[in-house]
Amino acid sequence: MEKLSATDLALRRYVLDVVMPLWIASGSIDYVLHRNAKIESNAGTTESLMHAVGISMSAVPVLAGLFLEVDAGVVLAMIAGYAAHAGMTIWDVSYASTKREIEPLEQHVHGMLELLPFTALSFMLVAHRHQALALVGRGTSHPRFAFERKRVPLPKAAIARTIAAFGLFVALPYVEELVRCYRHERAARP
Repeated sequence: MEKLSATDLALRRYVLDVVMPLWIASGSIDYVLHRNAKIESNAGTTESLMHAVGISMSAVPVLAGLFLEVDAGVVLAMIAGYAAHAGMTIWDVSYASTKREIEPLEQHVHGMLELLPFTALSFMLVAHRHQALALVGRGTSHPRFAFERKRVPLPKAAIARTIAAFGLFVALPYVEELVRCYRHERAARP
């Protein structure tokens, strides 16, 4: 089995044990702030759907990073996912700010939800710089678009912990938010 350098191991640990938990915690706090702001009675289902789409846009590159060898194709998917998520975030806040007041704490949490995906992406670009450079025609490597399983898999416990935390603290709460908004909207119809 292939061995990773100490630097690569440190980067993996930092992303898995620091960046991902902070990102998940920020998403969870954002959900609580939306609940406290009673978005079901102002920005409603539209804002909640934007949250669902934004979360989905982040899930694809995260899952790719967890399970696939990071080559030029995965780097490209991560960049595209980050850009799509950033665009959705701008659209979401632009919409929500016309329907409700976005308190300073929520604004700060949104900043974290923009910064942490960039942090994860930047660490992946550094860790896989040869394929990142190859993607733009630089460096000595040729870009690969193999989308194959990791040669040195991440620890199963770390993958399970990340997916479980995401499911419990992000996916399920935001599903509840969407259902709550939909029910409120439906009840308000004549």
